[in-house]
Amino acid sequence: MADNQNDKSRKDMSAFWEQHSKEASLEEMFLDSQAKEISKMEEREILSLMCDVKKKDVLELGSGIGRFTGTLAKDANHVTSLDFMEPFVRKNKETNGHLKNITFVTADVTKQHFEPKSFDVVFSNWLLMYLSDAEVNELIINIIKWIKPGGKVFFRESCFRQSGNTKRDFNPTNYRSPSTYCAMLQLAKAETPAMGLDILFCRNIKAYIELKKNHHQCCWLLQKVSRTTSHQGYDTFQQFLDNKQYTKNGGFKI
Repeated sequence: MADNQNDKSRKDMSAFWEQHSKEASLEEMFLDSQAKEISKMEEREILSLMCDVKKKDVLELGSGIGRFTGTLAKDANHVTSLDFMEPFVRKNKETNGHLKNITFVTADVTKQHFEPKSFDVVFSNWLLMYLSDAEVNELIINIIKWIKPGGKVFFRESCFRQSGNTKRDFNPTNYRSPSTYCAMLQLAKAETPAMGLDILFCRNIKAYIELKKNHHQCCWLLQKVSRTTSHQGYDTFQQFLDNKQYTKNGGFKI
Protein backbone atom coordinates (compact mmCIF):
# COMPACT_ATOMS: atom_id res chain seq x y z
CA MET A 1 0.00 0.00 0.00
CA ALA A 2 2.80 2.41 0.97
CA ASP A 3 4.66 1.65 -2.26
CA ASN A 4 1.52 2.44 -4.29
CA GLN A 5 1.13 5.76 -2.46
CA ASN A 6 4.77 6.64 -3.08
CA ASP A 7 4.46 5.75 -6.77
CA LYS A 8 1.43 8.02 -7.05
CA SER A 9 3.31 10.78 -5.25
CA ARG A 10 6.21 10.59 -7.70
CA LYS A 11 3.87 10.54 -10.71
CA ASP A 12 1.99 13.58 -9.41
CA MET A 13 5.21 15.50 -8.77
CA SER A 14 6.61 14.58 -12.18
CA ALA A 15 3.42 15.78 -13.87
CA PHE A 16 3.47 18.98 -11.81
CA TRP A 17 7.05 19.86 -12.71
CA GLU A 18 6.70 18.82 -16.35
CA GLN A 19 4.03 21.53 -16.50
CA HIS A 20 6.27 24.09 -14.75
CA SER A 21 9.68 23.42 -16.32
CA LYS A 22 9.03 23.99 -20.03
CA GLU A 23 11.06 27.21 -20.21
CA ALA A 24 13.51 26.38 -17.41
CA SER A 25 13.11 29.96 -16.23
CA LEU A 26 13.58 31.70 -12.90
CA GLU A 27 9.84 32.35 -12.79
CA GLU A 28 9.17 28.63 -13.12
CA MET A 29 11.64 27.83 -10.35
CA PHE A 30 9.90 30.26 -7.98
CA LEU A 31 6.43 29.65 -9.38
CA ASP A 32 6.12 33.42 -9.08
CA SER A 33 6.01 36.34 -11.52
CA GLN A 34 8.12 38.41 -9.08
CA ALA A 35 10.97 35.88 -9.19
CA LYS A 36 13.70 38.25 -10.38
CA GLU A 37 13.02 40.79 -7.65
CA ILE A 38 12.80 38.14 -4.93
CA SER A 39 15.84 36.22 -6.14
CA LYS A 40 18.24 39.17 -5.87
CA MET A 41 17.58 39.57 -2.16
CA GLU A 42 16.85 35.95 -1.30
CA GLU A 43 19.99 34.38 -2.81
CA ARG A 44 22.28 36.62 -0.78
CA GLU A 45 20.38 35.76 2.37
CA ILE A 46 20.40 32.00 1.77
CA LEU A 47 24.13 31.99 1.07
CA SER A 48 24.83 34.09 4.16
CA LEU A 49 23.06 31.45 6.28
CA MET A 50 24.91 28.54 4.71
CA CYS A 51 27.83 26.85 6.42
CA ASP A 52 31.34 27.18 4.99
CA VAL A 53 31.83 24.99 1.90
CA LYS A 54 35.46 25.92 1.20
CA LYS A 55 37.32 22.83 -0.05
CA LYS A 56 34.31 20.68 0.90
CA ASP A 57 32.53 17.98 -1.10
CA VAL A 58 28.97 19.26 -1.50
CA LEU A 59 25.78 17.44 -2.51
CA GLU A 60 23.12 19.79 -3.89
CA LEU A 61 19.67 18.20 -4.01
CA GLY A 62 16.87 19.67 -6.12
CA SER A 63 19.28 22.09 -7.79
CA GLY A 64 16.80 23.28 -10.43
CA ILE A 65 18.33 25.65 -12.98
CA GLY A 66 21.43 26.06 -10.81
CA ARG A 67 20.76 29.29 -8.95
CA PHE A 68 23.18 28.21 -6.20
CA THR A 69 25.29 25.61 -8.02
CA GLY A 70 27.92 27.93 -9.44
CA THR A 71 28.37 29.90 -6.23
CA LEU A 72 28.80 26.69 -4.23
CA ALA A 73 31.31 25.38 -6.76
CA LYS A 74 33.50 28.48 -6.56
CA ASP A 75 34.55 27.58 -3.03
CA ALA A 76 33.86 23.85 -2.80
CA ASN A 77 36.25 21.08 -3.72
CA HIS A 78 33.45 19.41 -5.67
CA VAL A 79 29.68 19.81 -6.12
CA THR A 80 27.34 16.98 -7.09
CA SER A 81 24.24 18.76 -8.39
CA LEU A 82 21.06 16.70 -8.75
CA ASP A 83 17.60 17.41 -10.12
CA PHE A 84 14.96 15.15 -11.66
CA MET A 85 13.77 17.53 -14.40
CA GLU A 86 15.91 17.36 -17.55
CA PRO A 87 15.11 20.94 -18.71
CA PHE A 88 16.38 22.31 -15.39
CA VAL A 89 19.56 20.22 -15.53
CA ARG A 90 20.24 21.36 -19.11
CA LYS A 91 19.86 25.00 -18.05
CA ASN A 92 22.18 24.42 -15.09
CA LYS A 93 24.79 22.91 -17.41
CA GLU A 94 24.48 25.86 -19.80
CA THR A 95 25.10 28.28 -16.94
CA ASN A 96 27.64 26.40 -14.86
CA GLY A 97 29.06 23.71 -17.13
CA HIS A 98 32.32 25.65 -17.53
CA LEU A 99 33.13 24.88 -13.90
CA LYS A 100 35.01 21.59 -13.91
CA ASN A 101 34.33 20.64 -10.29
CA ILE A 102 30.60 20.05 -10.82
CA THR A 103 28.96 16.70 -11.59
CA PHE A 104 25.44 17.14 -12.98
CA VAL A 105 23.02 14.30 -12.21
CA THR A 106 19.52 13.89 -13.65
CA ALA A 107 17.75 11.58 -11.21
CA ASP A 108 14.88 11.25 -8.77
CA VAL A 109 16.32 11.79 -5.29
CA THR A 110 14.03 9.08 -3.89
CA LYS A 111 15.78 6.52 -6.09
CA GLN A 112 19.33 7.87 -5.95
CA HIS A 113 22.18 6.27 -4.01
CA PHE A 114 25.63 7.55 -3.06
CA GLU A 115 28.52 5.97 -1.22
CA PRO A 116 28.42 6.31 2.58
CA LYS A 117 30.29 9.29 4.03
CA SER A 118 30.84 10.81 0.56
CA PHE A 119 29.96 14.43 1.39
CA ASP A 120 30.84 17.14 3.89
CA VAL A 121 27.78 19.28 3.15
CA VAL A 122 24.27 18.67 1.79
CA PHE A 123 22.39 21.69 0.45
CA SER A 124 18.75 21.72 -0.58
CA ASN A 125 16.47 24.62 -1.45
CA TRP A 126 12.79 23.67 -1.85
CA LEU A 127 12.78 19.87 -2.03
CA LEU A 128 11.18 18.16 0.98
CA MET A 129 7.80 19.76 0.29
CA TYR A 130 7.71 17.82 -2.98
CA LEU A 131 8.09 14.48 -1.18
CA SER A 132 5.64 12.42 0.84
CA ASP A 133 6.24 11.89 4.57
CA ALA A 134 7.63 8.41 3.90
CA GLU A 135 9.93 9.77 1.17
CA VAL A 136 11.18 12.56 3.43
CA ASN A 137 12.00 10.09 6.20
CA GLU A 138 13.84 7.78 3.83
CA LEU A 139 15.78 10.67 2.29
CA ILE A 140 16.87 12.02 5.67
CA ILE A 141 18.10 8.57 6.67
CA ASN A 142 20.05 8.37 3.39
CA ILE A 143 21.54 11.83 3.93
CA ILE A 144 22.73 10.78 7.38
CA LYS A 145 24.51 7.88 5.67
CA TRP A 146 25.90 10.01 2.82
CA ILE A 147 27.50 12.74 4.94
CA LYS A 148 30.59 12.43 7.08
CA PRO A 149 30.44 12.69 10.90
CA GLY A 150 30.17 16.36 11.81
CA GLY A 151 28.93 17.20 8.30
CA LYS A 152 26.36 19.95 7.80
CA VAL A 153 22.94 19.88 6.11
CA PHE A 154 20.97 22.93 4.93
CA PHE A 155 17.28 22.75 4.04
CA ARG A 156 14.84 25.48 3.01
CA GLU A 157 11.10 24.86 2.60
CA SER A 158 7.73 26.58 2.12
CA CYS A 159 5.60 25.95 5.20
CA PHE A 160 1.82 26.05 5.71
CA ARG A 161 0.87 27.36 2.23
CA GLN A 162 2.15 28.18 -1.24
CA SER A 163 4.18 31.35 -1.65
CA GLY A 164 4.27 31.90 -5.41
CA ASN A 165 1.52 33.54 -7.44
CA THR A 166 1.74 31.25 -10.49
CA LYS A 167 -1.58 29.67 -11.43
CA ARG A 168 -1.59 25.91 -10.86
CA ASP A 169 -4.07 23.47 -12.38
CA PHE A 170 -3.24 21.12 -9.51
CA ASN A 171 -0.79 21.35 -6.64
CA PRO A 172 0.51 18.15 -4.98
CA THR A 173 2.96 20.08 -2.78
CA ASN A 174 3.07 19.16 0.93
CA TYR A 175 3.03 22.35 3.01
CA ARG A 176 4.08 21.15 6.45
CA SER A 177 4.56 23.10 9.66
CA PRO A 178 8.08 23.95 10.88
CA SER A 179 7.52 21.74 13.95
CA THR A 180 6.76 18.78 11.68
CA TYR A 181 10.02 19.29 9.80
CA CYS A 182 11.91 19.66 13.08
CA ALA A 183 10.54 16.32 14.26
CA MET A 184 11.31 14.62 10.94
CA LEU A 185 14.86 15.93 10.90
CA GLN A 186 15.69 15.14 14.52
CA LEU A 187 13.99 11.75 14.84
CA ALA A 188 15.69 10.10 11.85
CA LYS A 189 18.53 7.74 12.73
CA ALA A 190 20.94 5.61 10.70
CA GLU A 191 24.15 3.62 10.99
CA THR A 192 25.60 1.65 13.90
CA PRO A 193 26.24 3.18 16.39
CA ALA A 194 23.26 5.42 15.67
CA MET A 195 23.84 8.81 14.07
CA GLY A 196 21.32 11.58 13.48
CA LEU A 197 20.92 15.30 12.84
CA ASP A 198 20.93 18.09 15.41
CA ILE A 199 19.33 21.42 14.52
CA LEU A 200 21.81 24.29 14.76
CA PHE A 201 19.16 26.82 13.78
CA CYS A 202 15.71 27.19 12.22
CA ARG A 203 14.61 30.61 10.99
CA ASN A 204 12.42 32.52 8.56
CA ILE A 205 13.65 33.90 5.24
CA LYS A 206 13.63 37.68 5.75
CA ALA A 207 13.46 38.47 2.02
CA TYR A 208 9.99 36.91 1.82
CA ILE A 209 8.83 38.75 4.92
CA GLU A 210 9.98 42.07 3.48
CA LEU A 211 8.84 41.58 -0.11
CA LYS A 212 5.73 39.42 0.27
CA LYS A 213 4.74 39.67 3.95
CA ASN A 214 5.26 35.90 4.04
CA HIS A 215 6.60 34.49 7.30
CA HIS A 216 6.32 30.87 6.17
CA GLN A 217 9.57 30.45 4.24
CA CYS A 218 11.83 28.58 6.67
CA CYS A 219 15.36 27.20 6.63
CA TRP A 220 17.37 24.85 8.81
CA LEU A 221 21.05 24.19 9.37
CA LEU A 222 21.81 20.79 10.88
CA GLN A 223 24.85 18.75 11.85
CA LYS A 224 25.45 15.00 11.85
CA VAL A 225 25.98 13.80 15.42
CA SER A 226 25.84 10.67 17.54
CA ARG A 227 22.22 9.82 18.37
CA THR A 228 21.77 7.77 21.54
CA THR A 229 18.58 9.26 22.99
CA SER A 230 15.10 10.11 21.74
CA HIS A 231 14.08 13.69 20.87
CA GLN A 232 11.01 15.49 22.24
CA GLY A 233 10.02 12.25 23.98
CA TYR A 234 9.59 10.37 20.67
CA ASP A 235 11.76 7.63 19.19
CA THR A 236 10.21 7.67 15.71
CA PHE A 237 8.38 10.14 13.47
CA GLN A 238 5.31 7.89 13.56
CA GLN A 239 5.15 8.32 17.34
CA PHE A 240 5.27 12.07 16.77
CA LEU A 241 2.38 11.85 14.28
CA ASP A 242 0.33 9.65 16.60
CA ASN A 243 0.66 12.11 19.49
CA LYS A 244 0.25 15.43 17.66
CA GLN A 245 -3.08 17.26 17.70
CA TYR A 246 -4.53 18.62 14.50
CA THR A 247 -6.16 21.97 13.88
CA LYS A 248 -9.55 22.15 12.14
CA ASN A 249 -7.92 22.67 8.73
CA GLY A 250 -5.80 19.55 9.09
CA GLY A 251 -2.52 21.22 10.03
CA PHE A 252 -0.41 20.47 13.06
CA LYS A 253 -0.67 22.59 16.17
CA ILE A 254 2.80 23.94 16.90
